Amino acid sequence: MGRSPGATRSLRPQVRVPRAARPLLPVASAIFVATWALGGFYQAFGSTVTATDLGTRNTLVAAIVFASLMAPSAIGAPLSGRLMPAAAQRVGIVASFLAVAIILALLRLEVIALFIAAGAVAGAAQGATFAGRLRGLLANTTAAERAGLLSVVCAISYTGAAIPSLIAGQLARTFSLFEIALGYGGLAAAAYLITLAARRTGSARRYARLFPRMEEIR
Repeated sequence: MGRSPGATRSLRPQVRVPRAARPLLPVASAIFVATWALGGFYQAFGSTVTATDLGTRNTLVAAIVFASLMAPSAIGAPLSGRLMPAAAQRVGIVASFLAVAIILALLRLEVIALFIAAGAVAGAAQGATFAGRLRGLLANTTAAERAGLLSVVCAISYTGAAIPSLIAGQLARTFSLFEIALGYGGLAAAAYLITLAARRTGSARRYARLFPRMEEIR
């Protein structure tokens, strides 16, 4: 097989959203920000939450609390492969939202075992949601377009983890960790509502394509 030119050009970073993926990007961005933001919260405040809100300074417990969200995300991704991308996204975002709500409630109750279990559910759900949305973005793209699209996904995701953590770090001087955690819960709720709204809009558009003359009849 002969060599092809362009080795140096291929090393140049690409940040590009293909036309086919653009309609899906707003909802995907909300999901990426919400899921990575919660991961950023666990990274930044996991040990502090364990000590101040869960009532233990055991470093092993703090490590388990941190891992309870991060590790199961690797399980959720392959599990979502059994579903269509849109279905994986919907199931994952609903489970993630409910798990985050339970996590917030358990912070007040100081029940460590249930808190860890809820974190595991949230991690698996977020892995499924992220993987499902990513498969949806990549579905109609060519191999040449994927590098630029994945660069955009990584930029959005890391920004979603970093910016809320930076803001939360500043707010920690004034607000309690539980109040800050409520803000992260708000991000999860926003992602859920955006996904729900997009699903309804998509259903309405499909209905309009199937029955284009219904409005005229009315």
